[in-house]
Amino acid sequence: MLTVKNLSFSYDKKPILQDVSFTLEKGEVGVLLGANGIGKSTLIKILAGVLKNKSGEIELLGKNSTAYKKGEYARLVSYVPQNPTFSGASVLDAVLIGRLPLFTAPSKKDFERAYQAIENVGISHLAMKNTQKLSGGEKQKVAIARALCGDADLLLLDEPTSDLDIKSRYDVLGMMRELSKIGKTLLITMHDVNDALEIGNKFIVLSQSGAIVGDKNILTEELFHDIFGLHLVKAEHGGHAHFHLNEHSHGHFHADGSYHKHDHPHGEKSHVHDENSSDDHETDRDGE
Repeated sequence: MLTVKNLSFSYDKKPILQDVSFTLEKGEVGVLLGANGIGKSTLIKILAGVLKNKSGEIELLGKNSTAYKKGEYARLVSYVPQNPTFSGASVLDAVLIGRLPLFTAPSKKDFERAYQAIENVGISHLAMKNTQKLSGGEKQKVAIARALCGDADLLLLDEPTSDLDIKSRYDVLGMMRELSKIGKTLLITMHDVNDALEIGNKFIVLSQSGAIVGDKNILTEELFHDIFGLHLVKAEHGGHAHFHLNEHSHGHFHADGSYHKHDHPHGEKSHVHDENSSDDHETDRDGE
C-alpha cells in the first residue's frame, strides 16, 4: 500500500528526518512515535503532499508519488491535522469539502457520501450544527468524517486524540480500529504509548538516524530508555501489554502530559506519554 524508502528532510539545512524507511500494507494501522522535534508531523505532512521530501522515495499502491497528478494523489490520501479548524459552516458542509478533489459542483452522490461519512463516525445528530459550536472531540470526528468522505485509501492522522476528554479519546480510538477493519490504511502520530498499543499493529519509532520499525515487540523498556530517557516497566494483562513509570522514576507528569524530572527520589505509576509529549507543537512553521 505505502512504501517509504530512505526519506530525508531538512529545514534551512537543519536535518529533521534522516533515511527513514518503512512499509504499510492495506488495512494496517501504523503508529509514529518519537521524541520531541524528531519529525513526526513533518513526515505526515510530506506523505500528505503538504511538504516535499529532499531525498528518498514514496510509493503509493506500487506507483511513485511523483508520477501522480496532484488531484489523483489527493483522492488516494486524506490528511487530518492536529487541532483541525473549520470556517464556521455546518458539519455537513465541512465534511463535504472532503470530496473537493472529486467534483466541481457537488452532486447527489457527493451529498450521500458526506451523510454516510457523518453517520459512520456517529455524529448524524450534528449534521446541521455550526462547526464553531462543537467541542474538541466533535471537531475531531468531523475532521475524520471529512477524510472518509473522499474515499481515500490512506488516512494520515496527526495526534487525533490530543486534547480530547477520556470518552472522546476512546470514541476516536474505536473509530480508527473500525476503519482498519474495512480496509483503510492508517498512519497516526501519537504520544500515549498505551493508546498506541491499543490500536497499532505496526510501529515506526523515529530517531536521529532513521526509524526502528516492527510490531509491538519492538516497544521495549530498553527502547524507551534509549529514545526518550524514560525508565518504564512493561506489564502484560490478559494478553495485552501496557507501560507504566518505574516506581523509582524521579519526576511527575504535568497536565499536558509532559514529564518533569526531580532531583530527589519521587515517582508514580501512570499511563505513559512520551517524555517530550507536546511534540509537534514546536514551531509555527510545521510543528516540528
